[in-house]
Amino acid sequence: MVGEAKIHVLVVDDEEVMRSLFTDILQDKGYMVTAVADGREAKERVKNTFFQIAFLDVHMPVMNGVQTLHAIRQVSPNTAVIMMDSFPDLLLEEAEKGGALTCIHKPFNIREVIEVIESAIKGK
Repeated sequence: MVGEAKIHVLVVDDEEVMRSLFTDILQDKGYMVTAVADGREAKERVKNTFFQIAFLDVHMPVMNGVQTLHAIRQVSPNTAVIMMDSFPDLLLEEAEKGGALTCIHKPFNIREVIEVIESAIKGK
């Protein structure tokens, strides 16, 4: 990432341990990270900050991942969105139709997360 602007990543997950894990790992890799607990807060954050990449948990209270995806798309259509889930279901199909790039399944491999970010950056 030498010579380029820092990539700002949004992590939306209702589990504190997931938010902390993503924040620690991605900051160690040089990314700026904002982590929030629900879709409503994510929607507010994207109004004021451009995130190149957003990781969204599929199953969350307040707003699920698909609802959050649609809310982000309305405000920030160029944000690359990656869904996160423990098991595949119909919400993932909706997310793909809504423009999510892919889904990583929990528990995930750190290398997979970094590869997904790098792929999303190159695709922009």
